[in-house]
Amino acid sequence: MTLLTRSHMFLAKPLTRGQLGVFSLMTFIAALQTKLTSLGITSKIDGEEITVERPELRALTIKSDSDLETAFSSYKKARSINFDVEQRELLHNNSFEVHITRLSPLTSFQTELYTLSDSRGNTVKIGPCSSAFSLAFFDSPEYTRYFDARVRKRILESSLSTRKPDWFLWSPITATYTHKGRKTPAQFRDTALHAIRSSLFKIATEQHDCYAIWKPRNRRIKSINGDTATGDNVIPRARYEEDVVSFYKVAKASPFPSQSFLAYYHVLEFYFLKVAETKLHHRLSSILNSPTLRTDRNSLDRVISLVRGQDSRSDETEMLRSVLDRYVQEQDLIDFISEFETSVGEKIYSKRRRVFGEDVQISPMKDHALANSAKTLKHIRNAIVHSSDRYKREDCHIPLSETEDLIAEFLPLVRFFAERVIYGSAT
Repeated sequence: MTLLTRSHMFLAKPLTRGQLGVFSLMTFIAALQTKLTSLGITSKIDGEEITVERPELRALTIKSDSDLETAFSSYKKARSINFDVEQRELLHNNSFEVHITRLSPLTSFQTELYTLSDSRGNTVKIGPCSSAFSLAFFDSPEYTRYFDARVRKRILESSLSTRKPDWFLWSPITATYTHKGRKTPAQFRDTALHAIRSSLFKIATEQHDCYAIWKPRNRRIKSINGDTATGDNVIPRARYEEDVVSFYKVAKASPFPSQSFLAYYHVLEFYFLKVAETKLHHRLSSILNSPTLRTDRNSLDRVISLVRGQDSRSDETEMLRSVLDRYVQEQDLIDFISEFETSVGEKIYSKRRRVFGEDVQISPMKDHALANSAKTLKHIRNAIVHSSDRYKREDCHIPLSETEDLIAEFLPLVRFFAERVIYGSAT
């Protein structure tokens, strides 16, 4: 856990106690100019104004803002402040603030979404983050990543020649628990999280608006699932099964790996009965179309046995295997696994590993790869669908927990199969 305390304020390197007195006198506009310089942006400060020189455009001017300066001054004078960079949690005097994410579609443009209180005067507020949260994030190591992703390009390429200083700050939606009274109670973080989680559930049930406390995502997951846009602008000649494509789009659009996995699996599941019945039709045809067929007891028993045998073999794993066999060339799967594992630098699928209480492995060998894949995909599907408190924690999936990252590692595999099935079933 990485904690940012007041001794880390607004510099690339932590301040010593002796230095803190000098920099605590800085204005925010001066702190911003120091930050820009540390991030490789050439700028100069003149009083309450920063000028950023841009080779291809007019210089960018950033003028001081009195409200932000007041917030910055209050932030520096806080009697206690701790910012957990990894969890995005801020302990500030008698309040606890945490980054939350909205799960529902955006339907409201309110600046302050919800405020709940209890009989003792303690409150939970859901809305844009406090100035203290934005300022703490501004000085955290994560700000560099945010700056490179959101700010740097707009500074150097936007035609706008003036910006307000708060434009450089990140202001997410947060949940803030405030304890009435100056004395912070023991186990304050646990108390605050309990109140926030209960409040978010109340909002979900009564306001039909869903939020969840933000959790750090494993950065390797992004590299595993990081798609780059490819292709051309040619209209496909093929006509795809519309219902199946709908499942695929839901899988692509869902922010939750578990739901994406199930939607991709539905693409495969869509053809379970069709493929099973086609196999039965072929087997029955080989009997019924034979010129030697007689309607005697032995021939009829063969037909009955074949139909009953098909019913007894309607195991989902076998049905999945049949779909994969029909639409996917095993060598294509072996090549995909090899190329994918080379690109991520890790044997995600071909090395034996523990997943939801069972060892899984996809051997990239002929006559093994498809069978192993069917077993693995069905096991993960069961872990998502049949999560229960009857199982051990490592045997089941809990939405919005770290098991989402585990499922995300298998999204490229199930997506590969879904796409091959869609291509193979097209006309």
